[in-house]
Amino acid sequence: MKLLRTVDKFEEILASLSLAVMVVLISMQVFFRYVLDNSLIWSEELSRYLLIWAVYIGCSFAAKEDRHLEVTFIRTLLGPRGNRVIISFSYLVTIIFCGFCVIWGVEMLEFLGRTGQRTQTLGVSVYWVYLSLPVGMALMGFRMLQRLWIVGVKGQLPDPNSIEKTP
Repeated sequence: MKLLRTVDKFEEILASLSLAVMVVLISMQVFFRYVLDNSLIWSEELSRYLLIWAVYIGCSFAAKEDRHLEVTFIRTLLGPRGNRVIISFSYLVTIIFCGFCVIWGVEMLEFLGRTGQRTQTLGVSVYWVYLSLPVGMALMGFRMLQRLWIVGVKGQLPDPNSIEKTP
């Protein structure tokens, strides 16, 4: 349980911090460009990389909260047992997809480690940008395993009205 709380906090802090820094950087860029008539050459690139990290970590967070988009047409035609099968199957497919993304991401990281590619403006290794893919997909796969356990083993179906209850 302590590991789960640590992963929860890691996702929340990293995604929130990435978005907050991105907003500050873009605001600074607008101020510098239109008020001081002088652009910051590095802010757009860093903002882009922060957005990439926020998206991949946010995917994991959305999986934890069961907030990914889904088409529920077939589920509305089935009963609880059919829903359980369909939902478990979709989680399983997502876990497999995440696994492929992690494998491909690690292969890409190995390639980038060998080539030593750097970002154009910041001059940092693109390894750090591409690291977001295997990290985010591993976290999302982990979250989907949690969801699969809840639905497939415990038998607790997601609340179909949960979106309406969101504050």
